[in-house]
Amino acid sequence: MKFSSRFLLFFITVLLISTSLVRSQSNQTEAAIFNIGIGTVFSGIGAVINKEPQEKFGKVLVKGMAQGALGGYLVYESKVIAGRISNQKNLTYGWPAKFMNSAGTSIIENAASNRNFWEQWNLNIGFNRIEFHTKDRFQLKYRIQPVSFLLTAYTAVQNKFEAELSLRVGEFVFSGNNTFGYEDNNDYYLGRAISTAILLNPEAGGFNYNTVAHELIHVFQYHDFNVLNAYANKPLKEFKKGSGFFREMDKIFHYDFNIFVFAGLYKMEHFGKDQKSFEGYYSNYFEREAYLFSNY
Repeated sequence: MKFSSRFLLFFITVLLISTSLVRSQSNQTEAAIFNIGIGTVFSGIGAVINKEPQEKFGKVLVKGMAQGALGGYLVYESKVIAGRISNQKNLTYGWPAKFMNSAGTSIIENAASNRNFWEQWNLNIGFNRIEFHTKDRFQLKYRIQPVSFLLTAYTAVQNKFEAELSLRVGEFVFSGNNTFGYEDNNDYYLGRAISTAILLNPEAGGFNYNTVAHELIHVFQYHDFNVLNAYANKPLKEFKKGSGFFREMDKIFHYDFNIFVFAGLYKMEHFGKDQKSFEGYYSNYFEREAYLFSNY
């Protein structure tokens, strides 16, 4: 019960900090400060949640925050690189942006899990998660992010898969205008990010470098909240001890609970706003950040 109340307090703090910070970003400097700040705060909170009883609170907190700041800076740089897809009309920046983003989010996840920054590296390709464990001996693991998998599958059934574009960008890219949860707005959007899948609307012009960069930034924003999954490390560990079935499931799935926080914050940012006006649509922090890097 003590852990549960502490977890709830930290979680509420995260939401309050998130909703207050998301309103300030309008240029590259503010974007860097925001991404570093979010990495710092989320990592520090997670490190304390995952602290061992014999460890000192202050030391764990400072270490987690320092590692999170480093990870946050790399996340910022990954968005800068993704923006070059738009600025230089060149899709080859997709994979370098992904590798940089994966490095940043991995360091943040390690920090929030109260691990050394180099102990585990995660590469996310759509709903696929490839883990490189490097602490005691090198291990390579593959896991599926179930929520992302389901949303990608839904998108695939309803739309056309763009294989060549997907290979060049490093994410699953589709073309079509059938989206999950946006039925009322399908007449004017250029593209959407549905968890980790990118959907381009052929009726609004289809492929566009700016649109691809914009939606890739949204995929990275989805990964910004991967760190929150580390907050559940201890309860998940207890579940595995008591359930052989859950232990086997845990080998297959990495539970992407982060989508619920990300989707909730995104909806909150648009609440009560006219999404068909430029001012209303880009009053949403997540859209402002994507616009900042992609020029769309």
